[in-house]
Amino acid sequence: MFNKTDPSYFDGEWSFEKTERAVLGLCKILDRYAHNLTLEDLQNDPRCARIPNLSLERVQEVIADVEAKLWRGAKPFENEVIYHTGPHHDDIMLGLMPLINRQLRSATNQVHFAIMTSGYHSVTDAILRQALEDTLECLRQDRIQMVHYPDFFEQGYRFKQEKDIHHYLDNVARKNPEEMRRGFCHRILRDAVGLWELKSVEDVEARFKTEIENLREGKANSTEIQKLKGQVREFEEELVWAYAGTALNHIHHLRLGLYDDKKTKDPDFLRDVAPILNQLRALKPTIITVAIDSEGQGPNTHYKVMQSIAEAVRLWNKEADLKNLRIFGYRNVWSTFHPAEANMYVPVSLNAFAVFEKAFKDSYLTQVKAEFPNPDFDGPFSELAESIWVKQYKDIQLILGKDFFYENEHPLIRATHGLIFLKEMTAEEFVDLAEEMSRRIENNRIDN
Repeated sequence: MFNKTDPSYFDGEWSFEKTERAVLGLCKILDRYAHNLTLEDLQNDPRCARIPNLSLERVQEVIADVEAKLWRGAKPFENEVIYHTGPHHDDIMLGLMPLINRQLRSATNQVHFAIMTSGYHSVTDAILRQALEDTLECLRQDRIQMVHYPDFFEQGYRFKQEKDIHHYLDNVARKNPEEMRRGFCHRILRDAVGLWELKSVEDVEARFKTEIENLREGKANSTEIQKLKGQVREFEEELVWAYAGTALNHIHHLRLGLYDDKKTKDPDFLRDVAPILNQLRALKPTIITVAIDSEGQGPNTHYKVMQSIAEAVRLWNKEADLKNLRIFGYRNVWSTFHPAEANMYVPVSLNAFAVFEKAFKDSYLTQVKAEFPNPDFDGPFSELAESIWVKQYKDIQLILGKDFFYENEHPLIRATHGLIFLKEMTAEEFVDLAEEMSRRIENNRIDN
C-alpha cells in the first residue's frame, strides 16, 4: 500500500518518472484504465496531487510516453553487433530470449553471448553422477563411436562439439530422449578426456568409476569436478542459442574468478575486468546487455558482474568513441523494473512464450528443478519469468487500454500477451548508474 512518507514522492524535485509512477499507481488502486481517470481522481490521490500543473493532460503525456516505450521495444534490429552478458547460465535467456530470437532472425546482426561465471554450484552431485553413469553405459554398449578414431584421445576429443549439439537438437525434434541423452554423453566424454588427460577407454572407465563413487559418498568436489559441472552448464547454454543457429564461436564462457570470491565486493582488474575489456575491444559491440540487479536483489554474483562490466566499459570509453553504444539493462526472476523505471517495453507473443518454455525445459536439464530456487516461487524459472512478463503486460494495459493491443494495426502488437521491461542507457549513463549503486551500498554499510 502507498506510504505517504515515501521519500520517492515527497523528497527532492518532481520528475516525469514520478508522474508516471503516480498515474500507474492510481490506475492500479482504482482498477481503472488511464483514459477513464478524472481530474477529481487525480486530486484525491496524495501522489498525483503533487504533479505540477495537474490536469488530465498529464495523464495523456503518460499514455504517450508509455506507447513510445512500447514502439521502441517493437523496433527490429539490423546491422548491430550485440554482446549479451549474463552472470550465470540461463540469466540471459530468462531476461531476454524473446527479444534475442528476433535479433537472431536477421543475418545482418552479429549476436554474441558472454556468460561470466562457471555456474557449477547449480549442478548437483546426483545430476553429474547420473551423467557419468550414462556415459559409461553408452561406452559399454559401443554407442559412442568417436572413441574408435585413432587420434581421439590425443586431439580428436577437442573437435566437433557442434556435432554434439546438432545431434542433441535433432533428437529434440524427433522426440527421442534416449538419443538426446547420448548427445549429452558425447560432450561429457569430450570434456572429461581433456580435463583428466585420459588416454584410452580403460582410463575413462577407471576415472569415471572413481568419481561416481566419490559423488555417491558425498565427498567434497575436487577442482576438476567443479570444472566438469561448469562444463555441463556451458553445454546447456550452447543448446539454447543453437535453437536459432548460433555458432559456438559466438558463445563465450569467461569463467571469471569472482564466482568463488565471497570476501571481495569490488571486481579485480586482472581476474574480472580485463577479460571483458579484451572482448569489448575485439568484438566492438554496438549494443551490450547487462543484468543490473543491485546487491541483495538476487545472487550477489549479479551485482559483482555488473560492476565488472561497468568498469570494462569505463576503460574502453577512454580508448574508443562510444557515443553510439547502447546499453540495455535487464532483470529477470530476482528483481523487476517498475514500468516508469524502464524506458523500453519488448512485446512477447504466445509463439515466443512457447519457444521460450520448450527451449528452457529441453536445454537446461539441471534447472528444471533449480538447485537455488527463487524463495517466492516453487517451479521452473521459465514459468516465473513468464508470470513476470504477463504481470508487466497487465500493468501497461491499464495505461494504454486492452483495445490498444487487440485492435492494433501492427501484428506484433496484436500478438502481444507479455512484456519485457528494459532500461536503455548510454555508456556514460550505465557507468554512472553502477557508481551510484556502489555509493548507495557503501553508505548503507556505514549507516548500519
